[in-house]
Amino acid sequence: MTERLYYQHKLYECEARVVACVPCENGYTVTLDRTVIFPESGGQLPDTGFIGDARVLDAQESGDDVVHMCDKPLEVGADVVVKIDVEQRLDYTQQHTGEHIISGIISSMFGGTNVGFHMAKDYCTVDTDIVLSKEQLDIIELEANKAVRDNVAIITKTVDAAELENYTLRKKTKGLQGEVRIVFIGNVDSCTCCGTHCEYSGEVGAVAITDSMKYKQGTRIWFSCGERAIKEAQNNAKIVASIANRFSTGREEAYNAVVRQGDELSALKRELKKRTDMLFEYKASELVNGAESAGNAKIVVATLDEFNMQELKMLCEKIPQDKNLAVVLLSKVGENVFYQIKTGKNIKQNAKEICLVVNAMTGGKGGGRDDFAQGSCNSNLNVEETLCQLSAYLKKSLA
Repeated sequence: MTERLYYQHKLYECEARVVACVPCENGYTVTLDRTVIFPESGGQLPDTGFIGDARVLDAQESGDDVVHMCDKPLEVGADVVVKIDVEQRLDYTQQHTGEHIISGIISSMFGGTNVGFHMAKDYCTVDTDIVLSKEQLDIIELEANKAVRDNVAIITKTVDAAELENYTLRKKTKGLQGEVRIVFIGNVDSCTCCGTHCEYSGEVGAVAITDSMKYKQGTRIWFSCGERAIKEAQNNAKIVASIANRFSTGREEAYNAVVRQGDELSALKRELKKRTDMLFEYKASELVNGAESAGNAKIVVATLDEFNMQELKMLCEKIPQDKNLAVVLLSKVGENVFYQIKTGKNIKQNAKEICLVVNAMTGGKGGGRDDFAQGSCNSNLNVEETLCQLSAYLKKSLA
C-alpha cells in the first residue's frame, strides 16, 4: 500500500523507497512505499515531477497503490527523493478548487447540479443540468470571485462512507466505501472529493467564466482560475487592442466598429449578388443567342475563364429551360477543369449520358440527373481542343 502524502498542504517533496519497477510500453511503472505525486482521480490531472533522476510522466491508482510512469528504471529497494512540479500542482489545485466554488454557487443560487467536470492542461469545463443565461453566468462569476476574496479556510474531513448520511452535502458520490474525503469551502460548497484543494479560497487567485453553450438539457461552462485566468485576460486584452488599432478607434468602440464593418460587408455582398445575377443573365442570353443548330436541336458548347464549379452552375441555371437545347460549359481554374451540362427533354442524349462522354474525353469524373449534370478533371487538359471535339460530337449525335 502506498502512503499518500499529497493531501498535506505545500508538501512538495518526500523521501521514499522503491517497491517495484516494471518495464512498460512507454517507459517503466514504479511503485513506492510513499509519494507526494497525485494520481489522476476525481477529474483532476495527475502530477508530474521526479523520482530520483527519473522523470514522472503520469501517475495512476492501482488498488491501494499509486503507480508512477517514469522515463527511466529505478532500483527496487533504493531510497529516493520524490519531487513534484510545483507550478503544475498549483495550477491543477486552483482549477479544482475553483470548480467547487462555481458548482456550489450554481447549486445554492439557481438550484443547478454539476453533472460533469473535465480538466485539461489548457481549459476546464463544468456541465450543469439547467440552462443558465449570460446574466446568470455573470452573477456566478462575480459571486465566485467574492468567495475568493473572502479567503475562507478550506477544510477536509475523512469519514467512513456509512457516516455520509449524517452530512448535508451538495454532492455525495454514489457507491463509496471505506474512508471518504469531504471538502468544505466555508458556506459556499461541501462535497465528497478525492482531489487536491487550496488551503484557503484566496489561493485560487481569480475565477473567470470564459465561455458557455447549451449542452444536452443544461449548460456547459468553460472557466479558468489563477494564472490561467490572468493569462487569458491578458490575451483577450491584446486581441481587443489589436482590433481597436485596426479600426483606429478606442477599445470601448472596437465592438461597434466591427459591427459597422460587418453591416457594410453584408450590404456589399447583397449588391455583388445582385450584379452577379445581372451579369449571369446577360451571359446566359449571349450563349443562347450564339447556339448552333444540329437538326432540331440547338447546341451551346463554350469555355469560360476562371469560373469555379458553383459559378458555372449558377450560369447554367440562368439559361432558360428549352426542350430542344443542349448546353455544355467548361472552365479552367488553377489545377482543375470544371464542366456543367444541361439538356432539354427533346435532346436525344440527356445530360447524364453526355456527362459520361465528357468524362471519357477528359479523364474526369462526374454525373447527375437527366436534365443537369456536372464533373471535373485535371487541368492538363487542352480545353480548346476538347471544346472542338465536344462540339463536333454533339452536332453529329444530336442531329
